[in-house]
Amino acid sequence: MISIKGGRTRLCDGITRRDFVRVGAIGSMGLGLPQLLQAEAQAAQIARAAGKSSKREKSCILFFLMGGQSQLDMWDMKPNAPEMIRGQFKPISTNVDGIQICEHMPELAKRADRFAIIRSMTHFAKNHAPACYYALSGTAPKRDIVAFGLTADDYPAFGSVASLLKPATRPVPSYVQLSPALIGDGGIQMPGLHAGFLGAKYDPLKVITDPNVDSFEVEELSLPGEVSDRRLGDRRSLLKLVEDEFPLMAESKAVGRMDQFYQRAFNLVTSPDARRAFNIQAETPKMRERYGRNIYAQQLLLARRLVESGVRLVTIVWGGPINAPLDYWDTHQGNFPKQKDKLIPIFDQCYSALLDDLKDRGMIDDTLVIAMGEFGRTPRIGQITANGGTDSTGRDHWPFCYSITLAGGGVQGGQVIGKSDDTTATFEERPVTPEDLTATLYHALGIDHHTHVRDQLNRPLPIVRNGEPVLELWGSAPHA
Repeated sequence: MISIKGGRTRLCDGITRRDFVRVGAIGSMGLGLPQLLQAEAQAAQIARAAGKSSKREKSCILFFLMGGQSQLDMWDMKPNAPEMIRGQFKPISTNVDGIQICEHMPELAKRADRFAIIRSMTHFAKNHAPACYYALSGTAPKRDIVAFGLTADDYPAFGSVASLLKPATRPVPSYVQLSPALIGDGGIQMPGLHAGFLGAKYDPLKVITDPNVDSFEVEELSLPGEVSDRRLGDRRSLLKLVEDEFPLMAESKAVGRMDQFYQRAFNLVTSPDARRAFNIQAETPKMRERYGRNIYAQQLLLARRLVESGVRLVTIVWGGPINAPLDYWDTHQGNFPKQKDKLIPIFDQCYSALLDDLKDRGMIDDTLVIAMGEFGRTPRIGQITANGGTDSTGRDHWPFCYSITLAGGGVQGGQVIGKSDDTTATFEERPVTPEDLTATLYHALGIDHHTHVRDQLNRPLPIVRNGEPVLELWGSAPHA
């Protein structure tokens, strides 16, 4: 049904004739409305139209080790503790006097002067989903339950805040998430990686494919097979002609927003910068082998390409659906063989490769690298805190005291911040909370952690609640 109001032709749902023509023109390019709405979250926001700074913008690679690395087995070893606490691995010296790490990380031991270890991370959430939300948004979950799903009222992920306050200045996405699968627990999609109350406009561009395969490509950057670059340009010209013929369309706020979606989608699809950034095949075989030919190592290499091209924050999720047959850090059973044979060697190789690569390319001072999980593992082998599936060979979840590492972005390597007790059951010095880590990340990106942003109801909300940057990372005194 069509109605006419105020001299303007409208369809029964209130859309004007020009709205309808526009949607048709976009659809003929192979870019339907859902893709355009998704593209809003993927498209670059050009913050400065004229003039580019000669200095690289600050960026961050967040290597999220889902399930949580065992602090006792990797970063905060206790060789004098009883066997059921210290475990099977032995510490080795690093190239920094007084710092020891796991014997199965020889490459990182040679580079301990390039990263800092925080051994006093602490919070309360013992289940994956609420702990991930806390770790990745810096906001405490309201409940510590397994079935903790994402909502539109969630606090935004780091990358979403960066997309709003420090967007990419080139036609590339501001925030990208790389993962082998959708992230969730018990079939419920996990919060902490999305824009939450900022709105879908600031969601990440999700790349859920394996960059290690020869056929790797990012679907969102590819035109449908029947649409060539020339045809896309022709369709854009046709759309411009329609716009010029029906100027009243500009009065429609809804269509105006759709025009933003379209324009940004077009920019992304046609952006040589974006296409080059994701073209991991351009890397030399030697470089790809240096990182390691597996999905997580190649995602880390891809992350370097992305920040080099102007992406503000890349999150690599080493994980997937909880309890899926993937090799990640939730070591409820077989804690030691799983780490020794499948996890730590891959991590040691690709993380050390990233540190070398960033240094060789002159990117290390402008790229903060955080390697972290949502929590650590229990001090005692076989101890049950959250998961009844933990057996006498595994370590369960432990958020009360665990370790993470940070490098680049001006961070002074070769230092340990915080101290745990004799079993890593709790901290003895300098507790660091997810709120503090959030403030630290924003500090590294040049974002004032006291900033407020507005939710969908236009309410001002702080980007950090009760957290302060860990300034010791940069050689400064901590906040009082």
